[in-house]
Amino acid sequence: MFGKVKQVVLDSGLWDDGRAASHGFLLSPSVYEVSRDKKDQLEALGAALHDCLGGLGRIAAIAARPDLCHSATWGVIARALRTGVPVVYHDFMTTRPGSAPSICKVDLMESGDGELRIAEIDGHNKHGLGYSTLAARIRRAVSPEADAFPGVANMLAKEVARRGETSVALLYADQERFYTPEFRIFQSELAEHGIETVVIAESDVHVNGNGRFTCPDGRQHTLLVDLPFLHHNTALNALLVEQYRAGDIDFLIPPKPFLGSKAVLALLRNDLGNEELESILKSQIPAASLELVRRYIPTTYLVHKRETPDYWRARCEGKRFVLKESISSGMKGTIFSDDPRFADAMSTACGSYYRYVLQEEVINRPRSFDHFGKDGSVHHGEWFMRVTVHYAARRVADIAVTARQDKRVHGALDCLQLGAIVV
Repeated sequence: MFGKVKQVVLDSGLWDDGRAASHGFLLSPSVYEVSRDKKDQLEALGAALHDCLGGLGRIAAIAARPDLCHSATWGVIARALRTGVPVVYHDFMTTRPGSAPSICKVDLMESGDGELRIAEIDGHNKHGLGYSTLAARIRRAVSPEADAFPGVANMLAKEVARRGETSVALLYADQERFYTPEFRIFQSELAEHGIETVVIAESDVHVNGNGRFTCPDGRQHTLLVDLPFLHHNTALNALLVEQYRAGDIDFLIPPKPFLGSKAVLALLRNDLGNEELESILKSQIPAASLELVRRYIPTTYLVHKRETPDYWRARCEGKRFVLKESISSGMKGTIFSDDPRFADAMSTACGSYYRYVLQEEVINRPRSFDHFGKDGSVHHGEWFMRVTVHYAARRVADIAVTARQDKRVHGALDCLQLGAIVV
């Protein structure tokens, strides 16, 4: 089995050119088991989440128009959804208010009672699609007969075909080069489903004087995976914005960075009981969908400097909390309340508006998994998990698990990458 699993990773190309040193992880024969009851729960969550994301898009569009709304609550919404988002997005991210991402990543933690709780909703990120694909390939190698989810490539291929396309461009920014091997894995998997994926670096795209852009393959693509933060090719960024507004191009993941902000969790929860915010949310989101999503989100507050650090500390009394930057990647900008740096981090957060959220910590229940040593020997251990659910078309496309023996779970050389099966 060790040979099978290792060969799957080697065949993916992820570790080519010595990249095992930067993109490595521990190989494992284990899979994450999802009960049929939990599968049904996650499917219901996907439909409700789609309603919430579409509603938030409409709310953001209204909040961006001072001529349509005027109150302190609307001001909080507008500012919270812009905080941490590059200015270039501010004027056009509400162009198509109700459009929801074709693929949405949700990170969940499993609590001590075995229930899943949402740590992050990310509707603006293509990272992880390749790792989810690789985890599914490993799962097929170790559990070929098991019942499993459709797969992210399978679901997105159907979405591309539904739009009448046979190809999609995956444009990545220069600062995303680390993820290129992952993008290549996803590219090869989409090809298995009949969809050509053209992977393009922003620095390789030329903007012509006639208001068009030319990719290295000489084509003008009309469907792209997403619009990343293009810090170096500003001419391309401006052109893509113009063409998106005109309806000449479209994205599988709409350019709405606020759908990746942790501020969204605080707004959806409304734990301070703002009656006007409650009315706004329910004007655009079905009440049943809102309540369902809320049941999965731990208590979450949007921190602002109108209140003192003592006020926020009182909210944490008797419980463990985590301070998180609203816009951040992985565990960056995340401080647990038992960390000696927490007090200083809280002071920083309380000196800003909406750059941080304070979320009740989910006490991550460890699970037993095996992993291979370098010689193929099998080792047993207890691991903390981050359960990443990819949703597409309101359904679970696939689930991938990252596990570490440290509660700060993130991709690392000492982590496991596991696929999921339904039992």
